[in-house]
Amino acid sequence: MDYSFLSFCVGGVLLLVAAFMDAREREISDAVWIAMLLAALVFLAVDFNPLMLFTSLTVASVLALALYKLNFGGADIKAIFAIALLFPRYPKFACFPLAGIPPLEIFVLSVVTNALILGISAPLTLFVANALRGNFSPLMFLGIKVPADSLRNRKFFRLMHAPTAPLASDAKSAKCKYVWGGLEPSEEYLRQIENAAKRGIVKEVWITPELPFVVFLTAGFFTASLLGDFIFMLLSL
Repeated sequence: MDYSFLSFCVGGVLLLVAAFMDAREREISDAVWIAMLLAALVFLAVDFNPLMLFTSLTVASVLALALYKLNFGGADIKAIFAIALLFPRYPKFACFPLAGIPPLEIFVLSVVTNALILGISAPLTLFVANALRGNFSPLMFLGIKVPADSLRNRKFFRLMHAPTAPLASDAKSAKCKYVWGGLEPSEEYLRQIENAAKRGIVKEVWITPELPFVVFLTAGFFTASLLGDFIFMLLSL
């Protein structure tokens, strides 16, 4: 019996839970990874292929090491190994994946490469969102413009603008400079911007949202399962 669809449902639900936790709190309960491990053991018990499992875990180890060297988080590493264990073979059910299974047939590799491609395309998404709002700026590929008095209500972002000097209480105007890579929203900067917003000399600022990679891994999981491997699709064209 082919358990691809059942494993897809289990893996998809658990990854969605992990992505929601990571996006909201930047912390994922180990219960999610334990559940994926237990599910993987159940599926391996009924459909065990030593070569495929070894290949999947080997590729996952290489990918995890590469991401570790690039300072990705521990949750990203756990997600990669969980996917490799739960899907030692590429899932195929009904007419999915629509583009067919790639020649290498290593699902975790397709998930990670799809996730990286989706991550790279994030600036295009920001550009379109800013263009629709009429926020045209060289920064529109990197962030979004938000009201200056709303910063304290936001989580997980970096300031793209910083005041060139501390704002005096009697300042009539304010100039901000772009900070490459963004700036941590420290209490000092937030207070300066809030004071400037209250006096009406700073109305909006640019920020860049910090999206956890588990969100992109989850998107990579669904696109690899339902559409196929992006690189294979491009090469096929």
